[in-house]
Amino acid sequence: MRMRLLSRVFIFSLLVLQFSRMPSPANVRVSIFNGYSVSALVISPDKGDFNVVADGRLLSRLEENDILYISRKGDLLFVSGVSGSPGEFEKVAVYSSVPGNSFSIRPVRPSMEKVSYHGHLELSISYERISIINEVDENLYLAGVVEAEAGTGARRMFYKAQSVICRTYLYGNLYRHAGEGFDLCDEVHCQVYHGRLTGNSGIAGAVEETGGLVMTGSEGELVNALFHANCGGETSGSGEVWLTARPYLRPVTDPWCRNRPGASWQVRIDREKWIAWLAGMGYQSAAKADFASRQTRREVYYRHGGFSIPYRKIRADWNFRSSFFDIEDPGGGRQLLIRGRGYGHGVGLCQEGAMEMAARGHNFMEILQFYYTGITIIDVEKLF
Repeated sequence: MRMRLLSRVFIFSLLVLQFSRMPSPANVRVSIFNGYSVSALVISPDKGDFNVVADGRLLSRLEENDILYISRKGDLLFVSGVSGSPGEFEKVAVYSSVPGNSFSIRPVRPSMEKVSYHGHLELSISYERISIINEVDENLYLAGVVEAEAGTGARRMFYKAQSVICRTYLYGNLYRHAGEGFDLCDEVHCQVYHGRLTGNSGIAGAVEETGGLVMTGSEGELVNALFHANCGGETSGSGEVWLTARPYLRPVTDPWCRNRPGASWQVRIDREKWIAWLAGMGYQSAAKADFASRQTRREVYYRHGGFSIPYRKIRADWNFRSSFFDIEDPGGGRQLLIRGRGYGHGVGLCQEGAMEMAARGHNFMEILQFYYTGITIIDVEKLF
């Protein structure tokens, strides 16, 4: 699979070879601003020059601080702001022959903040909006993903662990959107991607130093490399949260995250609203009932009398930070106190626990093998 990535370039690259030979690194095609119906945008180089090719014809060359305006006009792209007359085209490509060059995109309709990217762009009309595909080097993409998913203030070993996780996801889901003309989108649905790395430069080094490394399970398959912010002291097994139990996603007692910022939380909820919600779930509770419950370990169901409901359902409907919580019911009180632990679904790697492990001198392989049971870390090229 990696060899396929290594050979991949823009679909339309043959059309532009007569003007400039494009590089062919390991590229990933990402649909950006994927969750928005963008109908107009502005593109401007941040560093270096870019060629603009429209329907196979070299239209212009963008230099730093130049502005290219593109908007939807029916099934065509209206292009202006470059030398020559404005025009309407089916496809527009914006590319550079220098890998380190970067550009910014600012959607105008709807109005959004600009975001900076490496790589190249391919634009067309799809599903009554402008389809914006960023084709970018694998390592540059992963650096952007790691920053978006993990922030910028952690140790190098943590970023190495997160890099292996994100690379494993990339190769395990590479053709998720193949029918739509790209590999992955930039949303949580795939991996969050906010463009080029803007903060901790050590993230790029962590990606490079773990180049090609992925996690596999006992049968040599790429694992579903799930992670979350904080487990509250104990991770969940995948079968306790979703339908499928994975042998490498088993519960792990985690001492590392308990003193981190996301380890605990509490909220108060109105008792009458809780009673009404339970009634909506099919339980006719008495107003004087005691709703107190305690999870000494992560449990799947909240039980009251003969009634039970998944804790994850409660979390989702009440927008709690996690499903690992206790309910305190002061006698005669108008409110219930919810004391929670952790942040997120609790399956796989606990990011704040992994950060603590890195701070205490554990290497990235030790971190990954602590949270994922029985995994092997290998170079992805050995799988194909």
